[in-house]
Amino acid sequence: MRDAQAKWDRLSMSDLAQIKTKAQLIARVEERYVLPHEVAAQDVEIWGLARRF
Repeated sequence: MRDAQAKWDRLSMSDLAQIKTKAQLIARVEERYVLPHEVAAQDVEIWGLARRF
């Protein structure tokens, strides 16, 4: 999850501790960055290509 915080610095340590699935990460990125769901999902998908949950 440290990689996620490096990518999305608005995610707090508390946020990261609660995220267990890709869907939860998408929802949190969408919320913190005020992005449309499709944009947040695409960002997470691209970021996650080289990583696993």
